Amino acid sequence: MVKFIFILIVFLLFIWRIKRGFHNGIMGEIVTILSGAVALVCVALILFAITSVMARAVSALTVCIIALILLGTVFKICSLIFRPVLALSNISLFEGFNKMLGAVMGALEACVLTGLLYYALGYVGVYVF
Repeated sequence: MVKFIFILIVFLLFIWRIKRGFHNGIMGEIVTILSGAVALVCVALILFAITSVMARAVSALTVCIIALILLGTVFKICSLIFRPVLALSNISLFEGFNKMLGAVMGALEACVLTGLLYYALGYVGVYVF
Protein backbone atom coordinates (compact mmCIF):
# COMPACT_ATOMS: atom_id res chain seq x y z
CA MET A 1 0.00 0.00 0.00
CA VAL A 2 2.88 2.39 0.79
CA LYS A 3 4.39 1.57 -2.58
CA PHE A 4 1.15 2.46 -4.37
CA ILE A 5 0.80 5.78 -2.52
CA PHE A 6 4.44 6.65 -3.25
CA ILE A 7 4.02 5.87 -6.95
CA LEU A 8 0.81 7.91 -7.07
CA ILE A 9 2.52 10.89 -5.42
CA VAL A 10 5.48 10.62 -7.80
CA PHE A 11 3.15 10.40 -10.81
CA LEU A 12 1.18 13.46 -9.72
CA LEU A 13 4.44 15.31 -8.95
CA PHE A 14 5.73 14.62 -12.45
CA ILE A 15 2.49 15.76 -14.08
CA TRP A 16 2.41 18.93 -11.96
CA ARG A 17 6.04 19.91 -12.56
CA ILE A 18 5.99 19.16 -16.31
CA LYS A 19 2.78 21.16 -16.75
CA ARG A 20 4.15 24.03 -14.68
CA GLY A 21 7.49 23.92 -16.53
CA PHE A 22 5.72 24.02 -19.88
CA HIS A 23 3.66 26.98 -18.74
CA ASN A 24 6.63 28.95 -17.33
CA GLY A 25 9.25 28.04 -19.93
CA ILE A 26 12.87 27.29 -19.08
CA MET A 27 13.75 30.86 -18.16
CA GLY A 28 10.81 31.07 -15.79
CA GLU A 29 11.85 27.79 -14.22
CA ILE A 30 15.42 29.00 -13.76
CA VAL A 31 14.17 32.18 -12.12
CA THR A 32 11.90 30.13 -9.84
CA ILE A 33 14.74 27.82 -8.80
CA LEU A 34 17.08 30.77 -8.23
CA SER A 35 14.45 32.55 -6.13
CA GLY A 36 13.89 29.44 -4.02
CA ALA A 37 17.60 28.98 -3.45
CA VAL A 38 18.04 32.62 -2.43
CA ALA A 39 15.07 32.34 -0.07
CA LEU A 40 16.58 29.26 1.61
CA VAL A 41 19.94 31.00 2.02
CA CYS A 42 18.21 34.07 3.47
CA VAL A 43 16.32 31.95 5.99
CA ALA A 44 19.55 30.19 6.99
CA LEU A 45 21.35 33.52 7.41
CA ILE A 46 18.50 34.98 9.47
CA LEU A 47 18.45 31.92 11.73
CA PHE A 48 22.23 32.13 12.11
CA ALA A 49 21.91 35.84 12.95
CA ILE A 50 19.29 35.08 15.60
CA THR A 51 21.48 32.43 17.21
CA SER A 52 24.48 34.78 17.15
CA VAL A 53 22.38 37.45 18.90
CA MET A 54 21.44 34.95 21.59
CA ALA A 55 25.09 33.94 21.96
CA ARG A 56 26.11 37.62 21.98
CA ALA A 57 28.51 37.07 19.08
CA VAL A 58 28.57 40.49 17.47
CA SER A 59 31.12 39.56 14.81
CA ALA A 60 28.96 36.67 13.53
CA LEU A 61 25.93 38.96 13.51
CA THR A 62 27.84 41.54 11.48
CA VAL A 63 28.89 38.90 8.96
CA CYS A 64 25.27 37.71 8.64
CA ILE A 65 23.97 41.24 8.04
CA ILE A 66 26.65 41.94 5.43
CA ALA A 67 25.93 38.61 3.75
CA LEU A 68 22.20 39.39 3.64
CA ILE A 69 22.86 42.80 2.09
CA LEU A 70 25.23 41.29 -0.50
CA LEU A 71 22.78 38.49 -1.28
CA GLY A 72 19.99 41.02 -1.80
CA THR A 73 22.19 43.09 -4.09
CA VAL A 74 23.25 40.08 -6.17
CA PHE A 75 19.63 38.92 -6.42
CA LYS A 76 18.55 42.36 -7.60
CA ILE A 77 21.29 42.35 -10.25
CA CYS A 78 20.19 38.88 -11.38
CA SER A 79 16.62 40.14 -11.53
CA LEU A 80 17.71 42.99 -13.78
CA ILE A 81 19.54 40.52 -16.03
CA PHE A 82 16.67 38.01 -16.24
CA ARG A 83 13.94 40.58 -17.00
CA PRO A 84 15.04 41.21 -20.64
CA VAL A 85 15.79 37.51 -21.14
CA LEU A 86 12.27 36.63 -19.99
CA ALA A 87 10.88 39.22 -22.41
CA LEU A 88 12.99 37.73 -25.20
CA SER A 89 11.65 34.25 -24.48
CA ASN A 90 8.10 35.43 -25.28
CA ILE A 91 8.96 36.03 -28.95
CA SER A 92 6.97 33.55 -31.02
CA LEU A 93 10.09 32.21 -32.72
CA PHE A 94 11.57 31.04 -29.40
CA GLU A 95 8.37 30.44 -27.44
CA GLY A 96 7.78 26.79 -28.45
CA PHE A 97 11.40 25.84 -27.80
CA ASN A 98 11.34 27.71 -24.49
CA LYS A 99 8.19 25.88 -23.37
CA MET A 100 9.54 22.47 -24.40
CA LEU A 101 12.78 23.05 -22.48
CA GLY A 102 10.68 24.26 -19.56
CA ALA A 103 8.82 20.93 -19.57
CA VAL A 104 12.16 19.09 -19.56
CA MET A 105 13.35 21.28 -16.66
CA GLY A 106 10.10 20.51 -14.84
CA ALA A 107 10.75 16.78 -15.30
CA LEU A 108 14.26 17.21 -13.88
CA GLU A 109 12.84 19.08 -10.89
CA ALA A 110 10.37 16.25 -10.37
CA CYS A 111 13.26 13.75 -10.41
CA VAL A 112 15.13 15.76 -7.77
CA LEU A 113 12.00 16.12 -5.61
CA THR A 114 11.31 12.38 -5.94
CA GLY A 115 14.84 11.60 -4.79
CA LEU A 116 14.49 13.94 -1.83
CA LEU A 117 11.12 12.41 -0.93
CA TYR A 118 12.56 8.89 -1.15
CA TYR A 119 15.56 9.89 0.99
CA ALA A 120 13.33 11.62 3.57
CA LEU A 121 11.01 8.61 3.82
CA GLY A 122 14.00 6.31 4.26
CA TYR A 123 15.40 8.61 6.94
CA VAL A 124 12.11 8.50 8.85
CA GLY A 125 11.99 4.71 8.55
CA VAL A 126 9.34 4.25 5.85
CA TYR A 127 10.94 2.07 3.19
CA VAL A 128 9.10 2.25 -0.11
CA PHE A 129 11.03 -0.35 -2.12
